[in-house]
Amino acid sequence: MPATQAEAGSMTAHLPPRHDLAPRDGASIAVFKDRKVLLVKRGRAPFAGLWSLPGGKIEGDETPRQAACRELKEETGIEAEVEGIIDTVKVAPEGPGDTSAYRLTVFYGRPIGGSLTAGSDAEAAEWVHLDDIDALPMTEGAAELIWTAMHRLRTP
Repeated sequence: MPATQAEAGSMTAHLPPRHDLAPRDGASIAVFKDRKVLLVKRGRAPFAGLWSLPGGKIEGDETPRQAACRELKEETGIEAEVEGIIDTVKVAPEGPGDTSAYRLTVFYGRPIGGSLTAGSDAEAAEWVHLDDIDALPMTEGAAELIWTAMHRLRTP
């Protein structure tokens, strides 16, 4: 049988893996206290083992802001007051087998309650001093988002 034909009963036997055509919507948040930012170390794919801002998928009829606050609470135990939006960024699939791209609305704010504890898909959650950001293995673009947010917090 020629390589371009699928086997009987399988129309996709020789097609490459499908990537989602439209990115999924998600949200994350940079939360600052003193000269520290709240980060999570990802415990699962994508990005397992890398430090990043808390965040994840938007569920149901949530707004991006609601999703960011929910994910923050689930991953870190912390509640925050959202002060603004840093940016909307596209996160590409991490590698083979990961077919989902995301469009993240990234917020920034300050803590208003809760108790720090790693939860959900976070391996760890920590307040990281801004001087230590560049030394951590981080998800692509996270450090730049942190610096942009820090600048906006300082500029009325």
